[in-house]
Amino acid sequence: MGITATDIRPSRIPSLDVTRAIALVGVVVMNYHAYLNKSAAFYPPRPSFAERIFNPLSGILTTRFAATFVLVAGMGIALLAQSAMQSGDAALMRAAQMKLARRGLFLYAVGAAVQWIWPGTILFYYGAFFLIAAVICTWSNRSLIAVSVASITVSTGITAWRGNRSFEGDFTQWLSPTPNSPRNLLIRTFFDYTHPVFPWITFICAGIILGRSLQRLAQLRKQIMVWSGVMLLVTYFIRTFAMPDSIATRTNYVLQRVLSTNNHDHSVLHVTATLAVALLAFCIVSLITDSREDHQVVAFLARTGQMTLSIYLAHVFIFNLVVNWLDWVSPTGLDTALVLSLAFYVAAVPISSLYFRKFGIGPFERVYRAFGG
Repeated sequence: MGITATDIRPSRIPSLDVTRAIALVGVVVMNYHAYLNKSAAFYPPRPSFAERIFNPLSGILTTRFAATFVLVAGMGIALLAQSAMQSGDAALMRAAQMKLARRGLFLYAVGAAVQWIWPGTILFYYGAFFLIAAVICTWSNRSLIAVSVASITVSTGITAWRGNRSFEGDFTQWLSPTPNSPRNLLIRTFFDYTHPVFPWITFICAGIILGRSLQRLAQLRKQIMVWSGVMLLVTYFIRTFAMPDSIATRTNYVLQRVLSTNNHDHSVLHVTATLAVALLAFCIVSLITDSREDHQVVAFLARTGQMTLSIYLAHVFIFNLVVNWLDWVSPTGLDTALVLSLAFYVAAVPISSLYFRKFGIGPFERVYRAFGG
């Protein structure tokens, strides 16, 4: 009898699905604010407190929700690999790795297509993470930490080099291309824009490491939260007191880039701050969820969390429909973006929950699994 996808499909863990559902709120809010208000979202002339928080480039919430998704994806990958490894069957392990590779290829192809109507989508990055995870999911925790350190070193080194060249007037635009060709798409995948492999593969590695210990999460949660809080405080302490105020010299300019928490600089402090927030968010959600697994709200959100691919693609379509095609919504500021995003989410959650109860799986998740297993 042949090996099937069911043989290596781990059982669902509510806290992971609920975390996805909650993180999706932030993804929609940040995307709608950035795509609706454009430069006014990134560079408001006199930013309010809320505009600073929701700034897609430098706000404290920027990329945190997407990173939480990637962290949870790493946990799911760990559970899939463990399920196969515990069987002791090498063929099952290979099947699990091929499943990850097929899913990654599917997401990469879909993401490359979505990029044409939704520039900056995370989907093709997500696909790249899965393709890499298919190789590294069986590596030891020590090796995964080494991969993370190497990834952060590469991204921070590139940031320093680009800062140095920029000070000379060379803005190295070839490293920030429009992804309109296979070459440019690969450059963006690994080095540029919002979620490149260097350094974002770190979040997948962290998720795999944490996923291997999910059965001990109740014992580890407090320790993870304390160390994440310390990491967050240290990150912003360094940024506040070590970052130069002036960019008059080459050294100061490069240091500002290297010590930036800006999500487009991809330097070490951006990674530590984002990882700390993602870990804290998951621990808080899991703490609440694990104590109320049978609560209707938990089940409600968990069903939504199993349809995030369909909801993500739906939010792209709805935005284009009401903003770009029908001109029903105009860019008037953060308030409009918040109303639009919350209106979408308030409608999407019950619809997705009802759809899941009736059909068992989302429409795009069905295609995703048909291709990837």
